[in-house]
Amino acid sequence: MKNSNKSFAIKAIVTAMALTSSAAMATNFNYTNLEIGFTSNPSGLAGTGRLAFMDGAHFIVNASSQFEGDWVVSGGAGFHAPINGFVDVHGDARIYSVKFPEDDKHDWGELAYGVNVGVKAWVLPQIEANLLVGQVAFDSDDTRSVVELGGRFHSTDILSLGATYRANGLYKEQVYFDVLFNF
Repeated sequence: MKNSNKSFAIKAIVTAMALTSSAAMATNFNYTNLEIGFTSNPSGLAGTGRLAFMDGAHFIVNASSQFEGDWVVSGGAGFHAPINGFVDVHGDARIYSVKFPEDDKHDWGELAYGVNVGVKAWVLPQIEANLLVGQVAFDSDDTRSVVELGGRFHSTDILSLGATYRANGLYKEQVYFDVLFNF
């Protein structure tokens, strides 16, 4: 009986270590960076800043515009964690100020809130694939979906180039090209 109890205890400890080992592992991507990019069709500029303030958590701010009296500005906090040695899961909750080009009622934009969840994966040593899904809610009657699918080439540890297809409900479908600077 004593051997079976020892065996059970060893199996329990090994199982617990296996289940928690990914939580102890560092993330596979840097979450302190500045991203500057432009969109095509409709054309515009965008910028995103992220600052990791503790293991597994970061702040995020974002701004974009087509320069037609419009903007999307957001800020909030997010999480990031490794799934395994090549894949991270990340997400955030943000407050948005959105002004659409045809909106004449809201001088300072409409307030909204949004939640996003995504994954990033290394598919080759310098190439990353990423997916993001979420929603932005203006009120109970107006919710917009966010879907982004993209890739990134990491030329160095500090600089990378990305391309993303966006179907985010805030603008028309877009292709977004960016440069990311890691700190």
